[in-house]
Amino acid sequence: MSRQSTKTDNKSIANKIFIRKEAIKNLNEVKVLDLFAGRNVLWNNIKTDKYFGIEIEKNKGKNLNVDVRKVFDNLDLSAFNVIDCDSYGLPFDLMKKILTRQDVNKGTIVFYTAISYQFTGLQKEIKDYIGFKNFYHKAPTLFNEKGIEFFYEYLANLGVKEVIYYSVHDPIDKHYGYFVIN
Repeated sequence: MSRQSTKTDNKSIANKIFIRKEAIKNLNEVKVLDLFAGRNVLWNNIKTDKYFGIEIEKNKGKNLNVDVRKVFDNLDLSAFNVIDCDSYGLPFDLMKKILTRQDVNKGTIVFYTAISYQFTGLQKEIKDYIGFKNFYHKAPTLFNEKGIEFFYEYLANLGVKEVIYYSVHDPIDKHYGYFVIN
């Protein structure tokens, strides 16, 4: 997999908005499914033709208030050409679902946030994939800080050929990026 990186300070909303505008600039229509919508800050600053936000916390924005992992399998992904999976952490489970669903259109842009450091726990999906679920609990910090490396390997194994991302190291390793479904 090809990885293109630019270092920037993505604590700033402006940089997250910039990467989205860059990725969607050639789309004729922008139809967004925002899986972790929060207060809708990012997409309120970008022209969209269709926007559907999901957020587990109530009163944060104009969203469906539900745990995305409980409803994801029932969403019609073919209705969107942008899927924003900007969770805080490493969304292995949702990436696998997005990349293996038959109703995701080719050309769909998928945004992600990948954050890891030694105290960030890894999801069951990646422990199973890498093959260390039986001994992970003995020394989790040895694996946790490599979470982003595992994340990119996981994406490549699921067929992602190229990702574009910005990275921040402060001391937590954070990647804000996207890829296009082939």
